Amino acid sequence: MERRGRPLSVYDRPLQKPRNEVSLSAFAFLFSEVVDYCLKKANVMQELEERLHELGVPAGARVLDLYCCRENRNRRETRLLPMLNFIAQTVWKQLFGHSADLLKGQDHENEYMLNDKALLVNSFITVPRDLGDVNCGAFVAGMVEGILRSAEFPATASAHTVEEPGGGSSTTILVRFEESVMAREKSKAS
Repeated sequence: MERRGRPLSVYDRPLQKPRNEVSLSAFAFLFSEVVDYCLKKANVMQELEERLHELGVPAGARVLDLYCCRENRNRRETRLLPMLNFIAQTVWKQLFGHSADLLKGQDHENEYMLNDKALLVNSFITVPRDLGDVNCGAFVAGMVEGILRSAEFPATASAHTVEEPGGGSSTTILVRFEESVMAREKSKAS
């Protein structure tokens, strides 16, 4: 584009971009460096996943703040299912380019699952074989936990690899809410 015979400069462009996308190669490089940093401080797979999870929690809190600022939301969601749908649809689509499947846990009423068949953070990472299978989805589980805790839904989230029937695997983020959240939901329903 040109203006009066000269190309548009940075100063001529609007401040608000319609959609910010990060280069996939830049993200892969940055995330692999994060994993490498955590790997240097971990001796076993469990420690690596715990460190990734710890890094994801504050990132998730910031993601929620960012969405509230972008959408000019002055009030937060106070109901459980709309909040989970917000994470599975809006946040997931913005971060990973597609939505996640939201599933209700079968064993406990305070458990919900977010399933992603192609979680981006697991695509580019290889770790030494002596650590076993590492699920880098622990970082995303930390982000989900950070979002929920910031929205006043105390919960723990963990990442699990699930083998698919037709071959391949998917990542499931298991979210367990504290009893206070479930009691608050029951009181709203009645």
